[in-house]
Amino acid sequence: MRSFAALLAVAVLAAGWPAAAQDTRAARAEREQQAQVLEGLGGAYDGPQAAYVSRIGERMAAVAGLRGRCVFTLVNSEVVNAFAAPPGCHVYVTRGLLSLLNSEAELAAVLGHEVGHVAADHATRQRNQQVATGLAAALVGALAKSDLVGEVAGKAAQLGVLSYSRNQEFEADNLSLHYLPLAGYDPRALAAVLDALQREEAFTAHTAGTSRSLPAWASTHPLTADRIRRADDGAAGGAADPGLEVGAPAFLAALDGLAYGDDPVGGVIRGGAFLHPGLRIGFQAPGGFRLVNASRAVGIEGPGALRGEFAAGRATAGRLEDYAAQVLAAVAGSTPLQAERPQHTVINGLDAVVLAARAFPRSGPVDLTVAAYAVGDGRAYHFVTIAPVGQGRAVDDLIGSFHRLSEREAAAVGARRISVVTVRAGDTSESLAARMAGEARLERFRLLNALDPGEALAPGRKVKLVVDGGG
Repeated sequence: MRSFAALLAVAVLAAGWPAAAQDTRAARAEREQQAQVLEGLGGAYDGPQAAYVSRIGERMAAVAGLRGRCVFTLVNSEVVNAFAAPPGCHVYVTRGLLSLLNSEAELAAVLGHEVGHVAADHATRQRNQQVATGLAAALVGALAKSDLVGEVAGKAAQLGVLSYSRNQEFEADNLSLHYLPLAGYDPRALAAVLDALQREEAFTAHTAGTSRSLPAWASTHPLTADRIRRADDGAAGGAADPGLEVGAPAFLAALDGLAYGDDPVGGVIRGGAFLHPGLRIGFQAPGGFRLVNASRAVGIEGPGALRGEFAAGRATAGRLEDYAAQVLAAVAGSTPLQAERPQHTVINGLDAVVLAARAFPRSGPVDLTVAAYAVGDGRAYHFVTIAPVGQGRAVDDLIGSFHRLSEREAAAVGARRISVVTVRAGDTSESLAARMAGEARLERFRLLNALDPGEALAPGRKVKLVVDGGG
């Protein structure tokens, strides 16, 4: 992604040009940056839900005094997040976040918060505080438990161009609370969104079976108990108006059919396995590990502050050692290294090279491991991991699991979607969850439908299920 410094440099160089030329250059730079943002996120989602998000977004922009000046984009990502990306007013909402919401008012609260950041010009104040990306940055931050180390520790760096201060988050919340009743929505929806985000964090931590880095939404939008309390208190006055809209039926009707989870085009995570049917490759993470599927890499989180990623490159079997060395050098940058002798081996029928090293950043030594594989046609894949000293062997099973998928295995990797169904007499959370696809079905059913354990379901209520099938 082009840096803000580069964009500012363009603005300085253009200062002496005619106004029309400056406008053209600025508009082109804005389009280029937003295209790069979308490319890094996995692209726009073009289902009917995209138009719905745009319509509700414009409704919120209008009451914020930004009518016709904002672009609202639904992002084809399962990560739960939303953010505004300058320059201009560009608001992005992931389908992962959309699947977590349960009413039109909740969607409006999210969009109102992001529009609030734009209206308050928070980006101008934060442009020098961009999130660091890549493993080179992780060398310094990983063992210090940094939550902002790009794709290695999650997707916060991809999905949050800026990280706002607590006071700026409070201000955006207050603006959303102000906009919601002006647009005809119940302001209590904001607190419901924050509660849903807390549920998602707890669900992910529980199902991962290990402590985790901050989720993307928390990295870009710090969530605290005080923030939720403030949202509740701020909504108390406006919620008394019975004419304010919640819009649960309309929202669920619009949500029906939304893709859920990873898009098989970019590979999927099923339990602890990563499977890419198009490339016909896969691997299995050991217990206690967590995988995060990004647009150009798979992030890896393991026990004891272990971090890493899986990515692709170009190399033949004969140049695999050079390839592994280049990956290691790119990760280390100028950090001093002590590399071991590369180990040539065969893993699941594929030529492989494993290269281990110890790096010495200022924060203290860490162990690095690169495992590279040649799969033919000049294509290569690699793992690269960073671990506390003496814990690098924790990735041995991960390295040994990389394999080619058979045609049958690849064909079995299908898409999933949200299906909205009506609760019938006798239905329970348990019986409906049993109809779901995927893992942790009951817990996921409760998460998606904002249900507490033991909460009864009234016949006629609409609820979300995750089912197999892309359409």
